[in-house]
Amino acid sequence: MSDRRVLMLCMWPPWAKVGARRPVRLARRLPALGWTPVVLTPEPADADGRFVKLDPTLSAPDVEVVRPRALFPSARLLDGATALLERAGQGHRAGLVSALVRDLRLIDQFTEWLPAALNAARKLGPIDAVWATGSPYGFFPTALALGKQLKAPVVFDYRDPWTPPLHGAGRNPIRWPRSALSALEARLLCAADAVSFVTPETREQYRRVFGQTPGAAWRVIPNGFAPEERAVTPPLGTDRPTLVHAGNCYGSRSLAPVLKALDAVRADRPALRVRQLGVIDAAAEAALANAPLPEHFDSPGRVDQIALAGHLAGAAALLMLVGDEHADLVPGKLFDYWLYDRPILAVGPAQAAARRLIETTGTGQWVTSTDTEGLRAALRAVADGTLPYAPNRAAIAPYSADAMAEATAALLDTVTGRSA
Repeated sequence: MSDRRVLMLCMWPPWAKVGARRPVRLARRLPALGWTPVVLTPEPADADGRFVKLDPTLSAPDVEVVRPRALFPSARLLDGATALLERAGQGHRAGLVSALVRDLRLIDQFTEWLPAALNAARKLGPIDAVWATGSPYGFFPTALALGKQLKAPVVFDYRDPWTPPLHGAGRNPIRWPRSALSALEARLLCAADAVSFVTPETREQYRRVFGQTPGAAWRVIPNGFAPEERAVTPPLGTDRPTLVHAGNCYGSRSLAPVLKALDAVRADRPALRVRQLGVIDAAAEAALANAPLPEHFDSPGRVDQIALAGHLAGAAALLMLVGDEHADLVPGKLFDYWLYDRPILAVGPAQAAARRLIETTGTGQWVTSTDTEGLRAALRAVADGTLPYAPNRAAIAPYSADAMAEATAALLDTVTGRSA
């Protein structure tokens, strides 16, 4: 057991959201790299009264976990208002209430947890470093306050950008001004001892927008795949070639181009099926209304992780959609897909960061969103079992959870001035 302790602020099981995966993977591996994790996290029911536990594959490692109870006024307001609307038969208005409460929060509800976190930290004993991952970004100001109280360096871990994509965007009048949020983020970044980003593109974007604070260590630590998270379950849907997409569709991450291409090739590839496991976007719904595909498309909706694993394992290929607004990011879905050793058909902008990764690792084919003929040809390849797939294990290795943990431990070593 190492004598170095890192305080990790993060979502943690039973939260099943994707934000819990990176810290769980790290906490499982850091002790072997000289760091003992201490997890500081809210009770999910306090911060998110409607959280859903859907993921039995996300098992927590045996580390110290502290859950200071706290009142989250905005979360209670949202839960109460939603319940009242549902009892009044106005459940369809709950989304409007949720948007209003969300937009009026300064950052998010996790800033409301700061006093409880500070009080709990007084009882923890020596802490050598504080590490916080966002989103939620309310963990960042809490981490800085804890670092000051504990006299420990602070590391911010960005899984997604926070305010840079908002520059120049329109603003809802009820929201905090974009400039105010960016100014807040700039102050937080200036105070952090180190920052990690999941892609080089995001790090460069932050350097352009905010400038790197002299003396602060800014590193790229990609997300990774964790073999222990693959559920062992029989494959589903093997009766015919099926292209499976796991996750919700919205905005420019639309299923509509795929459905239109499917409509064009179904006559000569009658066995091909597309399966959507999640919410369908409005443009895709319109495409289905115009050209129904009852024999070639189905959408069971959101499923638990055990069922999802069966669908992924039985697929002829896995579909990944990348929206224009997320071109600089590599979706965590890509690494989850790698666990199932199936070819990936990715659709998105030509300049997307994920394109380089798919092409250099040989794990599938990239088709730009506007390439109608290319998408049709790719669907035919899915049906025929000829979609390109020649995984380069050496190129994939740097994106393992082991590599992610090694890089994180090295960054913690850097900010504490100690070698591993």
